[in-house]
Amino acid sequence: MDVKIINPFLSAGLYTFEQMFGIKPDYKEPFVLEINSGHPWEVSGLLGVTGDYNGVIAFRLHKTLAYKLLDLSGLIVPPEEKNDMAQQLVSEFTNIVAGSAVSSIKDMNLCISPPVTIAGPNHTIQWPRSYPVVGIPFVTPYGPYEVDVCFK
Repeated sequence: MDVKIINPFLSAGLYTFEQMFGIKPDYKEPFVLEINSGHPWEVSGLLGVTGDYNGVIAFRLHKTLAYKLLDLSGLIVPPEEKNDMAQQLVSEFTNIVAGSAVSSIKDMNLCISPPVTIAGPNHTIQWPRSYPVVGIPFVTPYGPYEVDVCFK
């Protein structure tokens, strides 16, 4: 996969996380994700990209980090609404990162779909089978997260 596609998501993930939550995450080396193996993530925000490239982007994290991000966002959320609001926050973060990354890629025509959120231990994402999925891992003081991208 072309770094011209991956690097904007890396940069947008770092910038957006710092702007939204006041935390500067560190990133680790991107890797090719094994789509048939399990994963530790409990919440994934997903959206599709169409145009000159077609693909899927996922923002994946643990529920405890999603709850912490909700707290850091400054919203006062009743306990009975915390799970739903955390999932909405993940969805919105995914949308912002993807929108920022796609708009920074000037020489391509790309459009993004509205985000959706999938939750639950070891949930399944139907990645395209014939193209690699690149995982970009990040670390924060409150736990890890990952931005996964797959484009053809």
